[in-house]
Amino acid sequence: MKTNLLLLLIIILVSCNGNKENNSDTTTEPIADNQELIDIYQNDQGDRQTDNINWGEVMVRDSLRRKRVNELLDSNKVRTSNDYQNAAMVFQHGGDSTSYAKAVKFMKKAIELDSTTNKWLLAAATDRYLLSIGKPQIYGTQYIKMRGEPWELQEIDTTQITDAERIEFGVETLAQQREKVKRMNSERLSE
Repeated sequence: MKTNLLLLLIIILVSCNGNKENNSDTTTEPIADNQELIDIYQNDQGDRQTDNINWGEVMVRDSLRRKRVNELLDSNKVRTSNDYQNAAMVFQHGGDSTSYAKAVKFMKKAIELDSTTNKWLLAAATDRYLLSIGKPQIYGTQYIKMRGEPWELQEIDTTQITDAERIEFGVETLAQQREKVKRMNSERLSE
C-alpha cells in the first residue's frame, strides 16, 4: 500500500512539473514594433520635411509605401499599436476616401492596443475622410490655402463634438482654430 501511495505521489509530482514546463512555453514575449514599418513611416515624414518638395515624386513614393504596408498587413506583420499608427500615417497621405478610411481603421486599432496612444491622427484621418466624401470635418484639423488666397479652416460641423473632445484628441478648440487661421494669414502677409 505504501509503495502504491508513493508511486502515485511521484506520478502526481512529475505531472505537475510537466505542466509547469508546458505553461512556461505559453508565456508570450512582448511583440516588437516592425522595423520596416518604422522605416516606411520615417521615409513618409522625410518626404514632407524638405524644401522644394516635388509632389509628383512624393505621390509615387506614397503609393509604393501604401502597397508595401498592404503586403505587411496581408502577411500579419502589422501587430503593435505603433505598427498600426505608422500604417495609419502612410494611409493618411493616400489622397482618397479609401486610404483615409484605412487610416481611421488603423488608428482605432492602435488605440485599442494601447489606450495611451496619441489620438490626434485619428481626428485628422476622420476629418480627411469626411471631407473626401463631401461632408464637413468635425474636429477641425484640415486647413486649405488656394494659390494667392488666405488660409481657411475647411468646412466644419461644429455640432458633432465638443471642445473637450477636441482637446482629448489633441486638437485645438474652435476658438484656437480661428486664432490659428488669423496667425497663419498674418505670417503670410509678413513674408
